[in-house]
Amino acid sequence: MTSTMTPAARLDYFQRLLAIREDAHIRRVAQTRAGDIELAEDALQQTFDAMARIKDPSGIEDLRAYFCRVLIRVIIALRGQLRAILPDDLAALADAAQGKSRGHPLPRPVDEAVATNLLTQSWLERFDAERESLAAAVPGRSPDPGRYRQVIVIVAERVLRAIVASDVCDADGDLALRAAYPEWFAADGSKASNVYQRFSRARADVRGLLRKIVSRDDLYQ
Repeated sequence: MTSTMTPAARLDYFQRLLAIREDAHIRRVAQTRAGDIELAEDALQQTFDAMARIKDPSGIEDLRAYFCRVLIRVIIALRGQLRAILPDDLAALADAAQGKSRGHPLPRPVDEAVATNLLTQSWLERFDAERESLAAAVPGRSPDPGRYRQVIVIVAERVLRAIVASDVCDADGDLALRAAYPEWFAADGSKASNVYQRFSRARADVRGLLRKIVSRDDLYQ
């Protein structure tokens, strides 16, 4: 959506945001909620940055109250206390993430979306930073353990990005496993039961890896 704000109005909006961010009462709210000065500072800055990116804030009736709502959600996100589940069934996760209504996602309040975006970005950053240790924790279940581990990491990252985009599909995970490692997941001559077991174990490994990044308290129900 293109902003209709004039440069002067945009400058005024930034100045109002800055004043709210530095307001003594708002800072006390942040420190009380966060229970930690550094976390409170991070939350205040991330709230300011997120709200500064809103293209058209004209619909916000009470900017100060709105800032507080976003701030509290950001603090909750940073403390890893958002209520959620990571179900074993990725199809169920898709339903939970999308809040399906005839196949379309239900809209979220903007302040909730802002906090969610900040949290999901932290997942991706942590995944990238811990990629090597995550791979080392994966069981080596195939004749080429290193390749198996890397495939699980690749598929787990794909699933994580799908969670962020609310576009998870269990079948896509199987396709990704088969495409990345056909010698193991589509081996000629293997019994159907053996192939099914390989997929089942691989999906469990993907879920186990994701739980190192996304706890049960991190995903929205």
